[in-house]
Amino acid sequence: MFQALTPEVSGKIDGILQELLVRAEADAVYLCDHAGNIIARQTCADYSNEDNIAALAAGSFSATHELARLIGQPRFDYVFHRGENLSVYMQRAPSGMILMVMFGTVSNPGLVRVYAEEAIRELKPLLAGMADEARMRESLAGVEMELDEHAEIFRREGGEA
Repeated sequence: MFQALTPEVSGKIDGILQELLVRAEADAVYLCDHAGNIIARQTCADYSNEDNIAALAAGSFSATHELARLIGQPRFDYVFHRGENLSVYMQRAPSGMILMVMFGTVSNPGLVRVYAEEAIRELKPLLAGMADEARMRESLAGVEMELDEHAEIFRREGGEA
């Protein structure tokens, strides 16, 4: 959905994720699209397989969305997986994004949730602006393609255009 982040928007997103990382005492914070592609990240731990983690987390979030639908709920807004030493909290973010926080036993899960919700409120205008820009690019690309098709018709009928 998003082709590129401007340096300004990227910096703001990184700042929001960094603040969440510090306040939640987390190991890593990721902003992913619905397919698990990492849009932005802040980490203080080394996860060499973070792309796989993000893809599986997005799949887990999608499965939970389908579970909600099957039991008659419009959606579940967050998913929490608690492990012995490491836990994962995922929350729906605007524009089809997923905010994922990985944290250890020193973090309070309730505070992780509160801080994640605050981060999502801060991300909302940035992500909405990106989605609007992406929709505008898609619309313009459609108009350009339509114009190209019309030009091709004129080339065939009149020789050269």
